[in-house]
Amino acid sequence: MGIMGSALAFETDAALGISLNPAVPTSLELYNLFNPFLARWTNLCAQYVATPMEDVSHLPLEQAVYFRSPVEGLLVLRSTLALEKHLVELATGESARRDFHAKGLFMEMTVLFWHFLLLKAWQEDSRALPPARLKSSVPRDWPDRKPDSACTLFIKDFPLEIRLWVAASEEELASWQRKS
Repeated sequence: MGIMGSALAFETDAALGISLNPAVPTSLELYNLFNPFLARWTNLCAQYVATPMEDVSHLPLEQAVYFRSPVEGLLVLRSTLALEKHLVELATGESARRDFHAKGLFMEMTVLFWHFLLLKAWQEDSRALPPARLKSSVPRDWPDRKPDSACTLFIKDFPLEIRLWVAASEEELASWQRKS
């Protein structure tokens, strides 16, 4: 059973009765976590795309969260500037001005979803964990392997990718461990 239907979001060693690693949400579970978050935050719903994601599609707006607990990992959200512009217009009720990116709504969405993911997928309160590091990223910042979980969805006509790497090695996350 996936994490959405389990009481605990950790794989366990049955012989020892202890938690080992947080269970990694599947692609559909990532969507099922993101969609209620999005509905609460923006009153919008997303549509899940059930096709395999390209290795690297052109989505110029990208934010990532490097976290060290409950497991070391990286959460990346990617989309187009048009999605952020839409979010600004939705939040302000006005047409977005040229400086709409300065409002930081895509970054806010990324951070809030990370908190939601920790709480709902792994039953962790982010306030009790070591600080995470947020930054704008590009694909060369990612670990050199496919994500442990990923999904593509659409918010209205705007694509959004969610990529999640967990249990990443120090080498994979070296660029995140340096001050940026």
